[in-house]
Amino acid sequence: MRFLVLIVSLLVSFPLVAAERALKRPTLETLFGEGALALESPSGMMWVPGGDEILYRATEGDDEILWLEDVAVGARRRVVSWSEMTEALKEQRPNFRRRSLGDVNAASYSRLKPSVSPDGLTLVGSSAGDLFRLDLDTGAARFLTGDAESEFYPTFNSDGSRLAFVRLGDLYWMDVATGVVHRVTDRQNRDTITHGVAAWVYEEELGLERSFWWSPDGTKLAFLQFDSAGVDIVPIADISMPVPGLERQRYPKAGRPNPVARLGVVGIGGGDPVWIDVGDKDQYLPRAGWTPAGEVWFQRLNRDQTIVELLVADPGTGSSRVLMVDRDDAWVNIGDDLHFLSDGRFLWTSERDGWNHIYLYAADGTLEKQLTNGQWQVGGVAGLDESQSTVFFSANLEDLRQWHLYALDIQAGKRRRLGRDVGGNHRLRLAPAGRHLIDTWSSLDTPPRADLVETADGTVVRELWRSGAELKDWDLLPVEAGVITIEDGIELHTQLIRPRDFDPAKKYPVLLYVYGGPHSQLTADRWGGSIHHTYRVFAERGIAVFLVDNRGTWGRGHAFETAVHRRLGQLEVADQLAAARWLKEQPWVDGDRLAVYGGSYGGYLTLMLMLKAPEMFRAGIAYAPVTDWRLYDSAYTERYMDTPEDNPEGYDEGAPLAFADQLEGSLLIVHGSRDNNVHLQNTLQMVAALAGADKDFDLMIYPRTRHGVRRGQFAMHFHRLKVDFLKRTLLTRQEPG
Repeated sequence: MRFLVLIVSLLVSFPLVAAERALKRPTLETLFGEGALALESPSGMMWVPGGDEILYRATEGDDEILWLEDVAVGARRRVVSWSEMTEALKEQRPNFRRRSLGDVNAASYSRLKPSVSPDGLTLVGSSAGDLFRLDLDTGAARFLTGDAESEFYPTFNSDGSRLAFVRLGDLYWMDVATGVVHRVTDRQNRDTITHGVAAWVYEEELGLERSFWWSPDGTKLAFLQFDSAGVDIVPIADISMPVPGLERQRYPKAGRPNPVARLGVVGIGGGDPVWIDVGDKDQYLPRAGWTPAGEVWFQRLNRDQTIVELLVADPGTGSSRVLMVDRDDAWVNIGDDLHFLSDGRFLWTSERDGWNHIYLYAADGTLEKQLTNGQWQVGGVAGLDESQSTVFFSANLEDLRQWHLYALDIQAGKRRRLGRDVGGNHRLRLAPAGRHLIDTWSSLDTPPRADLVETADGTVVRELWRSGAELKDWDLLPVEAGVITIEDGIELHTQLIRPRDFDPAKKYPVLLYVYGGPHSQLTADRWGGSIHHTYRVFAERGIAVFLVDNRGTWGRGHAFETAVHRRLGQLEVADQLAAARWLKEQPWVDGDRLAVYGGSYGGYLTLMLMLKAPEMFRAGIAYAPVTDWRLYDSAYTERYMDTPEDNPEGYDEGAPLAFADQLEGSLLIVHGSRDNNVHLQNTLQMVAALAGADKDFDLMIYPRTRHGVRRGQFAMHFHRLKVDFLKRTLLTRQEPG
């Protein structure tokens, strides 16, 4: 009898326990209202000089704590909370407030990175427009500057005695011991000139922000000067305010004048700079710095972006000479993989054999040997060990969708893999002297985590942190990796999220999510975060989501990427349409209910697909789309398309504006009114073309919003708008005609 009572008790209690442990599923409200799946992880992680400690911020409640951690033993020490530091700074300045950053280059200012002194005792950053010093031992903070203008890019010289920074487009340095500030360049109140801070197109498309560099002995500064006087101005209005504001952006469009760059060297005493002989004005100077021997090195990229040269120059006379040249018939990709050895030799990456690999050059520019080779590519070179006998890099050697970490003996050529024997995507931060590295990694089903790795043997010393503990309470639909084969035997990598309780006997609508632009890899084996969670919201509503990396994307060799040269929007469309046809052949797909969605380049491809193949898609969502490459910036567009004058047919064939009269399906276009990347002009011209062709479509303009619509202040509204649109167009029965 007692046994029967026990059984009844278990039967009664089990449903209650199961109910208490019911797993949650993502919704728009949980994702973008509550931020429930925004996984917490350390940010701003950096090595402290010496390589024995790491510095990072971690969220605790509503505050952020700055921590200093000893990597050898794992002991961490609390330095200060961000709120405590802010309050301390407020006490020093009663009128503490964030001042306007001016109009010199607002995008650069927002990406200010703090600097740690060479002795590892001090961090210098910016708050309320002024530089502050934080003592990493005591947590005490104090302002270093207090003028009316904003300072940014604080950078110590090699011994930490001097701190250089930019103020209103000019270079200054501070004597750390005395606090005395010295000005070393003078743009003479010319608003079109900046020293030490990159012009917009350099930052956005060439990855250059801070553009000044201390000499090895700390007595000189090499810097880039940018003159944007000839660059067209794009007005960006904010008419949502009672008194409309106007931003005047210097934005070079395809085929139009670029900012003119010069490379100079100035001593700490100021005076006239020594201008380096860089050659032609109509070119790019995307990288520069100092060699260990005290010469200035720089890269020179022709405007067509088919030739990149590495040069060195005498900082006293300005005379320069070419060390090596790389060229490609389509374009060359600029990276940050140049590393000089102490004897003057250097490492360089090139795609000259069809895949990005590492090459070793002699000090005079003579090629010594190719260090890596094969049908895989190096993702980035992190640096060298202290003996300079080993180079550390990431590569997709084992699976083109996975990026692992490797060490290579420069002389013997022996390569070894580092870190855990797991898949995914791995990024490395190499410690000074190269004794350790931080391996930050994730995969499709593993949220981000970080390991401390011993570089000598590649073993994991310990786990530094992991995110996603809270995911145990969630039932997340899996992301399935796959491959499809299209015409000519070309294999395309894919990802798929199936609807909840998938039944292969049923028919489902499918959303084709697209990006497809150069240097992208949607199908990489990494944690997708909010993007994948958004797909899951669609799938929870019964809509499958499918992704394809078309030709023109990254990670599969230079030929795969450059196949789109001079014809953006053509091969990408062909491959995405091949994927759509493949979907229609699957027995579980309702071929009459396909939709396409994407933003930025993906918004562009969405329009191209809707307009070039109107019979294929019932609906499309395009946010922040380029609608004519003539409206986009010079450095990006000309790299892939050449100029409008040289390639008018390619521009015409790749412009959604030219095919507005072919729209048949339901279309939603979304744009931010203050987008300074893909300007609202693109959407307004698309509206004019569609309305002129008497086509119906939906339009949403978000005020005071930049390019990142999905992450902006109206994120919740934007995502709900998409779900409602797809519900109306894919999940509601539509009668023919």
